[in-house]
Amino acid sequence: MLALTLLSSTVSTTASAQDAPPTPAAVPCTTPSGQPAIAGWQALGPDLWWLPGAPGDSNDVNRGAISNLLLLIDGTRTWLVGAGPSAAYGRALAANIRCRFGRDVSDAIAPWPRPELVLGLAGLPAGVRLWAHADVAAAMAERCGHCVERLASRLGKQAGDLGDPVSIPRPGSLLSGDQGRLGPWHWWLIERTPGTVTTLWWHAPSGVATAHGLSWSDGAPDLRDATLDGLFAGVARLEQIGADLPGPSPRWLPEQGDIGALAAPAAQAAYWQSLRRAVDAALAAGVGETDPAPSSLPGVPSGLTRGERHALNWQRAWREREEQAFESAPAER
Repeated sequence: MLALTLLSSTVSTTASAQDAPPTPAAVPCTTPSGQPAIAGWQALGPDLWWLPGAPGDSNDVNRGAISNLLLLIDGTRTWLVGAGPSAAYGRALAANIRCRFGRDVSDAIAPWPRPELVLGLAGLPAGVRLWAHADVAAAMAERCGHCVERLASRLGKQAGDLGDPVSIPRPGSLLSGDQGRLGPWHWWLIERTPGTVTTLWWHAPSGVATAHGLSWSDGAPDLRDATLDGLFAGVARLEQIGADLPGPSPRWLPEQGDIGALAAPAAQAAYWQSLRRAVDAALAAGVGETDPAPSSLPGVPSGLTRGERHALNWQRAWREREEQAFESAPAER
């Protein structure tokens, strides 16, 4: 059993841009032996970079680095959206940013309580402001301890990245309300499924919006720890927000996978709608839960119906809809 400790950010939410860490000179980039390797930064706009996550689930090869991360340099401040899956990764990430960009991270955001996205906050240097919506921070405090054991089992021989004891980050700079502005970011609180929230972050100059927990493009979106109706409502809210934003349609960066059309809310909504219809038709026809998931769904791009997640979604959706059918059936007299 891995021991757990809580790591709290003690930086005031009123800190100004003038007190950001000084910018050091860039140094030659090296990865210490045995440490997570950070590579693959892609420019999305002036001073905005994307670090792609690995496809699929966490394992000892990708070391849990499966969620897309964003880095934004804004004047004297350097912002991270997400920090990776472990304290070891967070330390390597901060060192790589110092090397690659000649900057120290000043602010880091926890978009939603996924361990692969937030446990890296524990490895960032002291003094980095750790931001989260109050509801996300509460969920991290409540759930991250349970998620760590699950993540450790997936990491296998790399579970030591998590540390022992494992530090569960406690963001000390908390946001409240349904939407707002934080430095160069606009944000919205969105319910992912009953009792669980995530946050949407939009960078107006680049038009990039990141929808962690609601959008995937490396295959099917993920129904784990969620419901069909909850995720459909979440992506519908994304679509509504995107339509109301000024300028061109946002460029959607998903939880995993490439930025672009497959990550857009309309594509994600089409998947959940078509999956629900297909499951309902299978139930009506007496098809069993263990039958293979359909390899295609009407109106859904083929890129969203491949991979293990789609097969697991079929089983989870089948059980969910069967249970709802039983609950709604009239009682026998």
